[in-house]
Amino acid sequence: MTKVDPITFAVVRNRLISIANGMIETAAHCGVSSFLSTIMDCSFAILDKDAGIISQSEKGILLFLSSSSPATRSCIDYIGKKNIGPGDVIVSTVPEFTGNHTSDAVLFTPIFFRNTLFGYTTSKAHWQDVGAKNTYPTDATNIYEEGLRIPPAKLFQGGKLQPAILDIIKWNSRAPEQVWGDIQAQIAGCHFGEKQVNELLEKYGIETIDACVEEMYDHSERLTRLAIEKIADGTWIAEDFMDSNGIDLDTPIIIKVAVTVKGSNITIDFTGSDPEQRGPMNGLWVTTLSAARMAVKALTNPELPANEGSNRPVTVIAPKGCVYNAGPAAPTFLCGNVASTILELINKALYAVLPERIPASSGGDVCGMGFFGVDIGTGKQWATLSSAAIGNGADFLSDGDNGTVHHSIAGSAGGSGGSIELTESTFPLVIESYQLVQDSGGAGKNRGGLGSRMQIRLLSPATLFAFIEKGKAPHWGVDGGKEGLRNYSVVQPKDGNEFEVLKTSGMQLHSGTIVSATAGGGGGYGNPLERDPEKVRRDVINGYISEERARLDYGVVVDPQSFEIDKAATRRLRSSLLRDGSTAK
Repeated sequence: MTKVDPITFAVVRNRLISIANGMIETAAHCGVSSFLSTIMDCSFAILDKDAGIISQSEKGILLFLSSSSPATRSCIDYIGKKNIGPGDVIVSTVPEFTGNHTSDAVLFTPIFFRNTLFGYTTSKAHWQDVGAKNTYPTDATNIYEEGLRIPPAKLFQGGKLQPAILDIIKWNSRAPEQVWGDIQAQIAGCHFGEKQVNELLEKYGIETIDACVEEMYDHSERLTRLAIEKIADGTWIAEDFMDSNGIDLDTPIIIKVAVTVKGSNITIDFTGSDPEQRGPMNGLWVTTLSAARMAVKALTNPELPANEGSNRPVTVIAPKGCVYNAGPAAPTFLCGNVASTILELINKALYAVLPERIPASSGGDVCGMGFFGVDIGTGKQWATLSSAAIGNGADFLSDGDNGTVHHSIAGSAGGSGGSIELTESTFPLVIESYQLVQDSGGAGKNRGGLGSRMQIRLLSPATLFAFIEKGKAPHWGVDGGKEGLRNYSVVQPKDGNEFEVLKTSGMQLHSGTIVSATAGGGGGYGNPLERDPEKVRRDVINGYISEERARLDYGVVVDPQSFEIDKAATRRLRSSLLRDGSTAK
């Protein structure tokens, strides 16, 4: 293989990353719906001829990014590599291939250079509506209730639109023009990448670029293996649960993992997790594989650009028919919530061997919620989706971050709430408040990050959908740290009593209804009685914790007027709490 000098290697590597970033920016600029243009509920990547990840966009849904390779590869295998030619655009919404629910479509194009296949530009994006029984069916009991499934098919062949495929998509959507507009944005992003990669190939030659890509892989593999070798050999296990499957609301779903380290290899095994569910809380192999790989990367070399080399030391096992590897007929619309549990389940297992590197649990979920309906003022159909900002878990060195996106959607604007002004000017609703939730972070020597609460008032009748997890499952602390506040939402009708909601897909709400979504905080790290009293005082001043919890959780007495610490009272209280062996209740 052609040898590459270090300067050429660095230039090519960074250019490939830059092209992937340009792909998602192009799509967002061209996107029609807020899902693509504002929230960036999408991802873009450049793949090699075997569908291995060369580079991926730094923005976008992280779980999408990590699954772009196996998802695209499964589509290629279905069509046959030899049947893909220049100018083709392939699309699929079948969860078995894409690794996501039917609304998240894979769309990709081949990159041919002088009639030789170099690789692919690929994307995933959320389509506003694909004809499911409702826009977000959190109570589906089979895949047929979840909308249009397009097996990998050519939307364009040889550069020519295939009208029959487009008609099938549009005729099966409640928002056909928005969906078609976003499809064209996906295509624009992929074509941008294809053009830019061809220019790079023209400048350096395909042999040089291939050599650079192989060195990128080898470099990532070397660094990943070195990091794994620093973990002691052995097997560590963890168990947790998810709240419900969306149908059996009082029945938790047990999830288990065994993490085995041997030399420079690591195996993630989900054997023992509950079987696939009759509700839509079912995971898919493509995303389970990708989420487990993502967890290992976060633990080993999080700062290193992601590519196929990082995956080589990682083996993932999820028995067919378990909740992490459901069958093709299983409902999977909440598969993202299932995949979101994987990183922290693995962290929970590895805390035993890496206590100074593993944080406590975060708020643990995307805390998704949205509305759809017809605007009574304009007569136009509308839909919006958002995710609430959770608190991250504290770690050995620091407090958890306040009000941040869940790791599974890091890179998107979903958990930040996006632009409040843009949301209010686009949709018939008012965001009455959006704030951090006092006392939501788990108490600890290092405090868990605070979650957030968004209060929304509807200006038009709408249907609520919500897919909130970790409303019952704990946001666990470590080494004596306390749990963070749970996730939940509250519906307050204009005339009536308020009630709590975790999962719903078709709740009809009247104009004037207020919906309050609360994302919980992260777990604490270490004994709260060991927290520096000055840090507790600053937290009280900042409104992060109340004076009451400062006293009960941390044993620190803060004057409510001067915000000064009563040192004598603090010493007495902490001594008393230490004798009792725990913080006060």
